[in-house]
Amino acid sequence: MKITQLRYALMVAQEKNFSRAAELCHVSQPSLSVAIKNLEEELDVTLFERIKNSLKVTEEGNKILPQIAKAVGEVDRIKEIADGLRGELSGTLRLGAIYSVGPYIFPNLIPKVHQNAPKLTLLIEENFTSTLLEFLAHGRIDMALVALPFDHPGMSTIPLYKEPFVAAVPKGHAWEGRNDIGGDELADEKLLLLGKGHCFRDQVLEICEAPHSFEDSSKGVHNIIEGNSLETIRHMVAVGTGITVLPTSALENFLCKSEHTCPKSASKTVRYAYFKNPAPSRDIALAFRTSYPNMQIAEMLKETILANLPNGCFPLDPA
Repeated sequence: MKITQLRYALMVAQEKNFSRAAELCHVSQPSLSVAIKNLEEELDVTLFERIKNSLKVTEEGNKILPQIAKAVGEVDRIKEIADGLRGELSGTLRLGAIYSVGPYIFPNLIPKVHQNAPKLTLLIEENFTSTLLEFLAHGRIDMALVALPFDHPGMSTIPLYKEPFVAAVPKGHAWEGRNDIGGDELADEKLLLLGKGHCFRDQVLEICEAPHSFEDSSKGVHNIIEGNSLETIRHMVAVGTGITVLPTSALENFLCKSEHTCPKSASKTVRYAYFKNPAPSRDIALAFRTSYPNMQIAEMLKETILANLPNGCFPLDPA
């Protein structure tokens, strides 16, 4: 069997679609299909069951594919170990981030990484915490920016920075200009939140001292409207749908040199209010497999992030 066949099998399992898998592997669909067929014949096992327009992993495939992922990961580690032994900041770094971090740190971080490590190819991925953990475990990504706690077997973390939360309200709202908001006050408002699966949603709900106001029921979630992105939610605040809580990094963006593109200064319909001290916050860390071999890259990434923190964020004590 060939390593390319194994990579194709992993991509098909991930996408549950031959066309998308072929596109992501940069090969034609017939070539990918033939490679998978040859692999199945060599193993004398059917990995994928094709039913009309759908595809699912077979019971046998569910047993074999995790081992394929380990094998491919170990092959990839050979180059990483060699780079680490030479102390080189080269090769490919596959970096993930949760949805509420990526949009606000990647645009400024990526050019800085290119400056500090010009030979390093950077690939980025935004996803849920649970999915990033799975990608880390299977070697699809090397590191991820996640919110603590992130305690999982085989994973290590480097604490990076603390990020306070702020409230975003429509213009004219009673909270406008306040800096003494209490978490219990959220229960009295129509709260706009990210949907389930986003860890930032859970962190916001933890602020509220009356969590029963937001409990799920057979009729849905009380007092909450859900959105798929923080930017969508910000626009909903602008038209008076409700209020929300944002991480500090979301108040400005990479284009804030232009007054017309900065959410904080340009928005005339969204205003910001602040929580009383100690303000609710989250801790962001760099997560990676404990076995990741090139810690020079991890250290470079840490130093680059800390040297370019979003406004309002504070470095965390490594201890």
